[in-house]
This record gives sequence, structure tokens and C-alpha cells, in this order.
Amino acid sequence: MHMRDLPQKKKMSILAGVLLAMLLGALDATIVGPAMPTIVKELGGMSLLAWVFTIYSLTSTITIPIVGKLSDLYGRKWFYLGGIVLFMAGSALSGAAGEPWINSLVNSLTGNPSQMLQLIVFRGIQGVGGGMMMANGMAIIGDLFEPRERGRYQGLMGAVFGLASVFGPILGGWLTDAASWRWIFYINVPVGIFALAVLAVVMPKPVTGQQHRVDWWGALALTGGMVPLLLALSWGGSQYAWGSATILGLLAVALVALVAFALRELKASEPILDIRLFKDRGFSASMTVLFLSGVGMFAAIMFLPLFLQAVLGRTASNSGALLMPLMLGVVFASILTGQLIGRTGRYKAIGIIGMAVASVGMFLLSRLGVDTSNTMVLIDMVLVGAGLGICMPLFTISLQSQFPARMGEVTGALQFFRSIGGTVGVALLGGVMNAAFARELSTLVARDADKFGAVTPILDKLTADPSKLLNAGALEAIAATLPPQAVALLAPFFADVKIALANGIATTFFWGFVLMVGAFIAMWFVREVPLSGKPHLDSAAEIGSEILAEEAVQPSDHEPIVMGEAADEPEAR
Repeated sequence: MHMRDLPQKKKMSILAGVLLAMLLGALDATIVGPAMPTIVKELGGMSLLAWVFTIYSLTSTITIPIVGKLSDLYGRKWFYLGGIVLFMAGSALSGAAGEPWINSLVNSLTGNPSQMLQLIVFRGIQGVGGGMMMANGMAIIGDLFEPRERGRYQGLMGAVFGLASVFGPILGGWLTDAASWRWIFYINVPVGIFALAVLAVVMPKPVTGQQHRVDWWGALALTGGMVPLLLALSWGGSQYAWGSATILGLLAVALVALVAFALRELKASEPILDIRLFKDRGFSASMTVLFLSGVGMFAAIMFLPLFLQAVLGRTASNSGALLMPLMLGVVFASILTGQLIGRTGRYKAIGIIGMAVASVGMFLLSRLGVDTSNTMVLIDMVLVGAGLGICMPLFTISLQSQFPARMGEVTGALQFFRSIGGTVGVALLGGVMNAAFARELSTLVARDADKFGAVTPILDKLTADPSKLLNAGALEAIAATLPPQAVALLAPFFADVKIALANGIATTFFWGFVLMVGAFIAMWFVREVPLSGKPHLDSAAEIGSEILAEEAVQPSDHEPIVMGEAADEPEAR
């Protein structure tokens, strides 16, 4: 039986299970941010902070195109259920990171790795599960409903991501303060079990779908390029000098692997990402904007809680609530923009305005300091969120209009570059923040050297590894171990740490502003296609007759394109 022939009640049960599982995956991208200072306080490993975010994005992003093709071949049910199982397993292990039984098990296998490294590995498992769910969620909705029905149900999917963006930081902060940071992971298990039980019962068994050739060599080359690139960007300027053999070696390996990936994609019969699409100016400009704006979005989610807690002294709950304006700005601006585009059929000018607003907001964040008020932070976040939210719906509409016969391919590329932008950006800006903090602290300590006197030996020990000073509560813990007279002498140093951290985060946002300006410039090169009547096809033609020959369906000269409706419907799953 085709999934569209199922009774409506069963369809709604499947939809509910899919949305519930997708909510878990979407929440995991934002719920961790406010808890990170507390996690670092307990597990240590401040220098690895960025990897708690990047590993999830990296593994999920690489998983999406591979599992998407496999589900076409073998059906969606078992891949979706398998994704939920992996996600729950990764969640349970992430919550247990650093516990005695985990330490004992890992130590016996690997020889005492850091507790933060445990969390990173377990988050990678979560990411694979999340990617498996993301790869199939929208496709299952397509399998369930007729083309004209899909819009409102896919709108529910968008609402799930909006809900996760708004309430994820608040929930993460509340759970951290009220229970433990471990519950931001443990809470996924009972909810996941419920979604798993529902879908296992109501989803029909899959039948063999359309045959595909999975580009395993392309996936291997992409993985081999992204991992060393992210390591280099994360470690450069903090653990190793940018010109060191380690960093240069990692960058060289990344370059070779990514070039191999590009060459492979030119030859593959079903590439993960068709490199020839970049011959089109509108496509390449859109990918540039998505990549650079992804940097700003994830940088704000990552570094604002650190600033609010470590510099301004807010609790995890407060910093999570203070992130809400950023997310609300994204959600409401995105909804409003969709309405405007629907009414006017124009989007380029709206996108340019959005990138300008986001750039202004990021510049204001680069002026953060120890005396910054909550109100000022709120205004800055609303500007960044609104600017990014304005641009979020633009590119799906734009690219699908330019390439109506290749909607799935260009939409997949859109999701890939937005995710990779966040992944690379957080790693890069994390390295910038660590390097800027160490440099600022060294300057401040040298300036105040005559104030320390007898505690200079203690000071030398504290500054040997500046990243340890960034752990939430680290300064209080250090002060508790010292005699009162030493604490008094070190008071200027403790103040210097907060000033250096504020300056380091501000420097990070300045570079985020530079990247946003780049996105603003790229937005001017995005091709605007009239959304009423026949779509403009010159951009597709620019790719060449070879690509056009691959397209199985071409729009008629007299028939309008119905957005979101494919010419050929997928086979039963």
C-alpha cells in the first residue's frame, strides 16, 4: 500500500511521530549553548568547547546526503527509526560523560582521554542519528501527502524548528539550574522512546524504491576534508601557532581531500553536490550568503551565553532567556518576509535589507564590554536575529524558482551550505576567541605587574594555560584555595580575566561582522527571478547543455510552475 492510501488517522499518527522526533533533533542545536559554561566547569577542556557544537553539525551534515540516497533505495522506515535509536544512544552517553563508570570503561579502552573528549565523541553519535532523521523527515511528509497538501504539513515542520530555536536555550538554561546539565541530554530518551514506539507501529514496512548509486568515494573525500579543516581552524592561534607544522599539515590534508571531493563530484553519476551548479552566478552567490550568515547565527548562539555568564555573571537560566530575542527575531522576521514575498513576488531588495540589518547588529555586538547592560545586549540580538530571519526563506524560493526541474538537488545544497557555514564558523571563531583572550590577558597582566608583588609565582602558574581560566567558576575555585591576603593581591588579575574575555568575545564578533559584510556584498549578486508566471531559466542554461540534458522534466512554455509540486511523484516507501 502506498503511504498516501493510508487512513487519515494513521497518517496523522505518523506525522505526529515524525514531528516529535524532529523536535528532538532541532532542540539539540540550541539547548546546549546556555549549559556549556557549566559543562566546562565540571568536565574541563575549554579549548575543545567549539567541538561540542561542531561535531554534531559535522556528523549530521555528512550523514544527510548519504542516508537520503540510501532511503530512496531501501525505504525510509528503518533509516528513520535507526536514526531515533542512534540519537537516543548518543543522548544517553552524552549525559553520562565524565561519570565514574564511563571513565572506567573509556580509560580501559583508550588510556584516559579527557572527559570533554568523551562528550564530543558521544555528541558525534547524536549527530549521525540527527542527520538520519533530518534526511528522511521531509521525504516522509512527501510520501504521506499529495503535492497540494504538503505545504501546510511542511509548515508544521518549520514551526517545529522555530519552536526549538525560541525555547531550546531557555529549556537548556532551566534544566541546568534546576536539575543538572546532564538532563539536557537525558530528556531526549523518554521522548524518543515514545516517538519510536508510535512510528514502529503505524509506519508501513518499506518496499524497494528507485535504485541509486551512492557516492561513497565522494562522502569519504568530503569527510576527509572537513575534519582536518575544522581541527586546524579550532586549534590555530590557541593550541598551535597558525604557522606551525601541525596547522599547516592539517590545512594541506583538508585542501587535498576537498579538491579530490570536487573532482569526484564532477565525475559521479549521482553526486552529493553537483559542482557544475556553481557556474551559475545566482547559485554561487546564494551559497556564499548562506555560508557566511550561518557563521553569524551559530557564533551568536555559542558566544553570547559565555559572555552573559562568565563576564556579566548571569545564571544559565538568565542567559538562556536573554537569547530568546535573537531567536524570536529570526522566527518572526522569517514569517513576515514570507508574507511580503508572497504579496510582492520580489525578494532581492528584502534580502539586501536583511543582510544590512544583521551586519549592523553584529557590529554592535563587537562593542560588548564588562559594563554592557542587558538592554543593550537585547537590542543587538534583536537586530542580528531579525536580519538573519529576513533572509532565511529567500533562498529556498529563489533557487527552486531558478531550477524548477532540480528542486531536490538545489534545496539539499542550500541545507548543506547553511550547516557547513555554522560548523566552520564556530570552529574558526572559537579559535579567534581563544587567541584574542590569551593575547589580551597577557597585555593586561603585563600592565598591572607592579600590583601583584609576592603572588607573582602564583600568577605565573595561573597564566601558563589561559584557557583553563575560562571555565565557569574557575576564578572562584582558585580564590577558595588561596589565603585571604593572596586573594586581595590577585583581585586585579581576576578583574583582568573578565576584561580580557569580554575583549576576546568582542573581537570574535568583529570578525563575524566582517563576514556579514561579505554576505551583504554577495547578496547583491543573487539573481532575482519573477515569482509570478513562467520562471526565468537563463541561470540553468548558463550551466551548459550537458546539465540541461540530465534534467528529466522541463517546464512548458505555457504552463506555470507550481512551487513544491514535482512532476513525478516518488514511489512508495
